[in-house]
Amino acid sequence: MSIIGAGNETFLYVNGLACNKEIHLNPSVTLLPSTSSFNFEVAYKLVKSDIDFSIIVLSSESISSSLKIEASDAQELAVFSWNAQWDCILLGAIFNCEVMCNLQSDRNIDELDEATYINVTNYGFHGLLKSVYTLSEEDEKWIEKYYANASNLMENEKYSTAVHALASYRWHSMPRVQLAILWSGIESLFNISTEVSFRVSLYIALFLADNDNTVAKEIFNETKKLYNKRSSAVHGNKMKENIEDAVFDSASLLNRIVRHCAEVGYLPDVDNLLFN
Repeated sequence: MSIIGAGNETFLYVNGLACNKEIHLNPSVTLLPSTSSFNFEVAYKLVKSDIDFSIIVLSSESISSSLKIEASDAQELAVFSWNAQWDCILLGAIFNCEVMCNLQSDRNIDELDEATYINVTNYGFHGLLKSVYTLSEEDEKWIEKYYANASNLMENEKYSTAVHALASYRWHSMPRVQLAILWSGIESLFNISTEVSFRVSLYIALFLADNDNTVAKEIFNETKKLYNKRSSAVHGNKMKENIEDAVFDSASLLNRIVRHCAEVGYLPDVDNLLFN
């Protein structure tokens, strides 16, 4: 990946996530709505090669917002811009959708005719998305209330592993691999080495149920069934169940855990869960 640091302001074009108003993610990063279509005539004059222009054409359909990054100087801007890619990953995990930044410019999409460069930040083609998730008013309120907590938790490797697993599992075409990735994210949040099926189901139920025994029992039973499907999938066993459904349910479960961590402001603590 390559990030340009020049001046004190830059924009990362966001694939897969749309918003209706400016949303401040942190003091240096703001999510901006995009209302203009991509101007390919202008873009062609700004890119380094035909390959870069091809990437612009292929990824432009799902560009639906941008991240505005501000800093005091070019060096700080490069650092903030590089780190802002984690904001894309975190947003993708929080809203269980695919979010990417493949392009960078010194102007927002709506002001592209005033730009001096368009930079391809990566060549992974992960911006070729099928759909765009639009933030609702409820989503915007969630960001305002809990996003800072989620961002702070990213400093913990367990949480960042879970977030990355949820944000990236769609990059793989095989459902069995997707399940393995999702459950590596789930298990990263719980320190389990023995009796994994029982313990991970119990800990997840206790963490999510908020002391409601009825809800906890339901979560426990559903999670245990889901873990058994995961085990069959990753070990190559034949599956009677629809494996795509298991992927969907596993992603929904991990999404619920990731969001709950942000809402309470901490990661699951096994000892406290058992003896609270």
